[in-house]
This record gives sequence, C-alpha cells and structure tokens, in this order.
Amino acid sequence: MRRAIILAHHDPDGIVDPHVVHALRAYRALAARLVLVSTSVGRLPDDLAGTIDTFLPRANVGYDFGSWQAGLRTLSPSGDFDAPGFDEVVCVNDSVYGPLFDATPMFADPRIADADLWGMVISRQPPRHGGTIPRPHLQSWFLAARQALLASSCWSDFWSGVAPQPTKDDVISRYEVGLSEQVTAAGFRIAALYDAGREAHPGWRDVVADLSPRRPCASWRLLRRVRRPFHNPAELLPRRLLAAGVPFAKVSLLRVNHYRLAPESIRAAIRAAAAGYDPDLVERHLSRITRRDA
Repeated sequence: MRRAIILAHHDPDGIVDPHVVHALRAYRALAARLVLVSTSVGRLPDDLAGTIDTFLPRANVGYDFGSWQAGLRTLSPSGDFDAPGFDEVVCVNDSVYGPLFDATPMFADPRIADADLWGMVISRQPPRHGGTIPRPHLQSWFLAARQALLASSCWSDFWSGVAPQPTKDDVISRYEVGLSEQVTAAGFRIAALYDAGREAHPGWRDVVADLSPRRPCASWRLLRRVRRPFHNPAELLPRRLLAAGVPFAKVSLLRVNHYRLAPESIRAAIRAAAAGYDPDLVERHLSRITRRDA
C-alpha cells in the first residue's frame, strides 16, 4: 500500500521536540511520502534532513485542520485533496507520545479492515439539541483515509470548506465531530482500534489504580465522572487503549489530566507498554512545557 503521512506540528517554544522527532522517524518507515507542516519553525531542523519529504511552514491559523488542509494540497499536482497515487493518507499531530511500540500491525488490524476512514479512538458525543442518538467522534489526532474516500466529493468538499474558526470548541464541533458525521452520512465507514460504542462502559475497575485515600477529592471526582454517560476514552481510559493496541498516549494525560488520574500510575502504564521507546522523551517534554506553563 502506498501511504502518505502528514504531521501537523505546533510548539510555542519554536522547536521540534525530541518526542516529535521520534514519531517522525517511526512514521518514515510507514510512509511513501512524509509531510511535516509546522506553525512554529521556519526551516527543517538538521536532525530531520533525509527523514521528511515535504516541509511546509505556515502561519499559526486554523489549528491542525488548517495544517492538514495545506499538507493535503502538497500531495496533488493540482492542489486538490484526492491524493492521486496514494492508497491511504494519514493525518496526525504532535499531541501524543509515541508510537510507544511497533505501529506496523495496526495498519492491518481486522477492526479497521473495511473502514474508509479510521483511527485510534471513536468516542461518543452527546446528541444534538433535541436528538436522542449520540454523535460518533473519530478523534482527530490520528485520521487515516483510504482511496475510495480520497476520490470522493465528500472528502474534497469537506477539506475545501475548512476555514479558521473562532474557538477550539468550534473546530471540534464543526470539523472533528463534523468529519465523522459527514463521512458516515455519505455512506462511508469509520472505525477505530478502540470504539467506545462497542466497549463496556467504564467502571471503578478501570480507575482503581488511580484511587487513593491520599487523594480524596480527586478520587471522589474521578468516581463521579466515570458514571457519566459520555467520556473521552483517550483521557479516561489510557490503559484500555494500550491494551487495545493503540501505541500512543495523549500529552494531555500528564499535562492537563482532566479526569485527575494518578500521574505515576499513567507513567507506569506508559513504561510497561513501551518497546523501543525512551520514557525520558515524555519526562523531558513535560519538564519543558511545565516550566513554560508556570
């Protein structure tokens, strides 16, 4: 299969972090064309020379979808979005650590074999106002489109319509969730290595490693949030995702930690899953962004 991979990069410190360099080198072995689109650096770092086929610096507008839109145009001589000559196009970003282990098997995983658009995680969003059916959300930090979708008007119309949005929430609703809805409405299939709609609702067993009498408020809050009907598996259930073969962990698990999981438990899960991945990449990155955030 001839595959293109486009990585959308942004770093407020104006660098390509070593954990991103690791990801790009891993993607190199999987891609016939590897594209790096950066809103933070104006030239390709020397340590990535020979790794990247196309480097595209651009203004920091439009979030990741703006970068993927620009990257997709580089795959076609006409600047369209059909990616002629490629069987699959993968859009990723730098919001995850990994691949923590060999990513090659996931491209042949039976769970995504019949999909036109696939990724790592499908979550369920609350129904639209007045509706009763949850909205499928193929999370956008890893999106892989196959040839039938690439050649369709659904795909070209979506990307032609991508424009800067006022807020990140608008991007999520219109483009992240919107892409899943538009693709399925057009008759195409979406799939993921972890689909929340097919898995058991999380319970206390999923978070027992994060509960502690020394963290009573955080533990109580976590137990309450586990009971809610909608959740983000990439933030709440990192161990389930790793067990499902997802070779990534979200940076926000340790940087923001929305669900107040136990940080050391998350680190232990990442270390246990890592094969050929240096856990110090995580610690050095977190140390830098934590100092900047402070």
